[in-house]
Amino acid sequence: MKVLRIVCIIVGAFLVLDTLLVSMLSNFNLGVILPAILGLPLLLLGVFMHHMDHGFPAFVKWFLLGCYAVGVTVLLVMGILMGTAAKRADKVDADALIVLGAAVHGDRVTWVLSNRLDTAADYLDSHPDTVCVVSGGQGDGESVTEASAMQKYLIERKGIDASRILVEDKATSTLENFAFSKKLIGETLGENASIAFVTTDFHVFRAGRVAKKAGIDAAGIAAPDVWYIRINNFLRECVGIVVYGLRGDI
Repeated sequence: MKVLRIVCIIVGAFLVLDTLLVSMLSNFNLGVILPAILGLPLLLLGVFMHHMDHGFPAFVKWFLLGCYAVGVTVLLVMGILMGTAAKRADKVDADALIVLGAAVHGDRVTWVLSNRLDTAADYLDSHPDTVCVVSGGQGDGESVTEASAMQKYLIERKGIDASRILVEDKATSTLENFAFSKKLIGETLGENASIAFVTTDFHVFRAGRVAKKAGIDAAGIAAPDVWYIRINNFLRECVGIVVYGLRGDI
């Protein structure tokens, strides 16, 4: 039990510290605070565990440990699903490539989004006949649409010909990304065009399932995540998969 107590304290403290550090470097969102939400009870459990051997405190202790055991199992399953999906489309040949949007700061793409665009540009360079769809509307704190910032980045930073880029600038969700892009691709290339999409590695699994809901059988191409928010994005994505599953959205 002493070892378990030490593990709880170390893991709990690490998760709380993650939230404190990442909150100074990233936009405030669910992914930022999730480690603290999970870590603080674990830290307190470790600190007070030696006082929780009898009665109701003992029940609370074992209940929390049971919840964390289930949670770890769920995270492992989610991790396998995400990892498998991210590696599934290493080689894909598509007529159109959808790049899913992410937040922009003012009119500048974020690190997460630039990784997606760099991955898309590499694909477009090796597939000169593929058309690119940049997809994303304008959110809070953004002075331009995500799609326009993405288009500018691909043209000015990556040298992609503007004639190869279709702009979808109305979507506000992943489902809309795919539904609106599908319509644009159909109007430009025809209904039988083959489609692939680019998103961050942790998001490939859920995005692929959402694509199927939009009537698109698309292969996902994984872009690298930003290293210092990897844990946060993973935890947030696990919650997203569970919520989408319960709502029947995937």
